[in-house]
Amino acid sequence: MRRPWLLASIVTIALAVQVPAAGTEPTVNPRAAETYRPDLWITLCGLSTGCTINPPPHPWRGNDVYNRTGDRQRWAVRMQDGEGVRFWLRLENDGTQRDTVIVDGCAGNRRFVVNVVVVGKVRRPVHGYEKITEAFKDGTATFDLGPSSSGDRVVLTLNIIAPTTAEGVTYRCPIHLTSVGNPTRQDTVVAEMTTY
Repeated sequence: MRRPWLLASIVTIALAVQVPAAGTEPTVNPRAAETYRPDLWITLCGLSTGCTINPPPHPWRGNDVYNRTGDRQRWAVRMQDGEGVRFWLRLENDGTQRDTVIVDGCAGNRRFVVNVVVVGKVRRPVHGYEKITEAFKDGTATFDLGPSSSGDRVVLTLNIIAPTTAEGVTYRCPIHLTSVGNPTRQDTVVAEMTTY
């Protein structure tokens, strides 16, 4: 004797596990809302004081791209020895809750010196901007951000100089942005310089 509940269960399972028609893909939300989701962008301001060589506009890279490698979130530039370069970094909180984020930048070396990092989008040295150079280099710079949907964001200016006479030297400066609310949520951009 067949049990009606067994037959009904089989029909219910068959309806729940339908296979998509040939050539179609199941719909997946690529960016489901997360409670904590730091987002870091990077763009090139340009070379020399005031970014007079290769001046803006340059596209931002990293918007809504989240990874710890800098993949698709990298700016590479060639620069003469003795030259300086400026990058702008944009910090956002794509999560649904207010969060504190930590910026952990590169320390530089004798060939590529992290000269100054300031809060604000600047093209030349200007008095009155908050300098966070040491906190950037040792990974202790923090910012409190509301969700990006509220328009809350911070822009940093990163200035690096290459006081060397060596040609063909490359330096990668990874910058990490980590959520305090959920430290497993991190985003990374990379500024890369090569002398010629």
